Amino acid sequence: MKNIAIAVSLVIVLCFGVFGAVYMYQNIPVTYDGRGTDVYELQQDPYDYDVTDPAPDGAASIIVKENLAKTQAVNNVTAIVFDFRGYDTLGESFVLLIAITGATVILRKHRKRWGDGK
Repeated sequence: MKNIAIAVSLVIVLCFGVFGAVYMYQNIPVTYDGRGTDVYELQQDPYDYDVTDPAPDGAASIIVKENLAKTQAVNNVTAIVFDFRGYDTLGESFVLLIAITGATVILRKHRKRWGDGK
């Protein structure tokens, strides 16, 4: 009976994880796909890369303006950690939970009880 409960709970956790991943993939729009970004050019001369302002001030201005427009967060570090990386962290936590649960199931020892006589 205990093994069935463990198996059912693992299946439930796995189903919720798959459902969450599919939901995030289908319903959360891509905020920035990187098209049109020349990484080499950005690294070589970041001040010439900003073409949105008459007075370019580098890639930092692009990051500040796009984060504010997309997340409405004043602090860019908070916006990246909680808005962009939050789902990634949730996925990593789910993988860690499954790995710990699997290792516990595989490595646990069956203990004989005193009254069983087995």
